[in-house]
Amino acid sequence: MNVLFGIFFALTEPMALLICFLFACVVLYGWFANRFFANVVIAKKRMTRKQKDWLQVNAIVAFIFSLFCIIAGIEFFINPGVVDEVIKQMPAQSAITSKQLMNTFIVFFSFCVSLFIHVIWTYTFIRKNKELFDA
Repeated sequence: MNVLFGIFFALTEPMALLICFLFACVVLYGWFANRFFANVVIAKKRMTRKQKDWLQVNAIVAFIFSLFCIIAGIEFFINPGVVDEVIKQMPAQSAITSKQLMNTFIVFFSFCVSLFIHVIWTYTFIRKNKELFDA
């Protein structure tokens, strides 16, 4: 939902367009990874080359996105004073506290670590089941 509503904002801000692209790739990766798991790993059905390409391209983008977020997260945990600086840069009407921002960041960091591991497992399953892909 964030990607759909973010596109309107992204048309005016190029950096937001990049973020919408990354989130869209993560969503597409999730869709194709789910289809891959259900059809190939569980049901042992064949998957087309086009579907495999969609899975791999979006997996690469999701991997890079999660890697950058993990690196930023490690920096964020090493230097927690950045949280106060981020809150100071927010508009005055913002009532967010540093604890709320830190909790949100921990959830997002956990998601990125899970995504990172998921992409690695998906590539492992792709290699194990390479005979079930059309040439």
